[in-house]
Amino acid sequence: MRQAQAAEASLVRALTRTARAVTLRIEPLLKTEGLTLDGWLVLDALVAGDGLTMTELAGRTLVTGPTLTRVVDRLVTTAAAYREVDAEDRRRVRVYLAPRGRSAYQRASAKLAEVEEELDPDGEVLAKLSGIEAD
Repeated sequence: MRQAQAAEASLVRALTRTARAVTLRIEPLLKTEGLTLDGWLVLDALVAGDGLTMTELAGRTLVTGPTLTRVVDRLVTTAAAYREVDAEDRRRVRVYLAPRGRSAYQRASAKLAEVEEELDPDGEVLAKLSGIEAD
């Protein structure tokens, strides 16, 4: 009996199901701005940065290398972001947020803020989850 209760009360299962439910809820909102969830995560990282390498983007978004390359390629193709060779190390390329990407990010963020307010009106869930970091 305890194993069944423990399985039902699994934190990992609950967080995974919650993440998937939230993703299903926000993907249509992002799609109206021409973004995927991974695309929004990249724009979110770029909005605070002053040009990021792919390694820095991967660390901030937790998006895997091949997926990140496809996402950045799409953002560049749609003029939401652009790449430039690093001035200090010409072997590296930095990704920057373009004005079109900033506008899409701002519109999408406003929509996501409404969803966040519905899901966590007092901010308690965010406060608890903010202490969780990826390895």
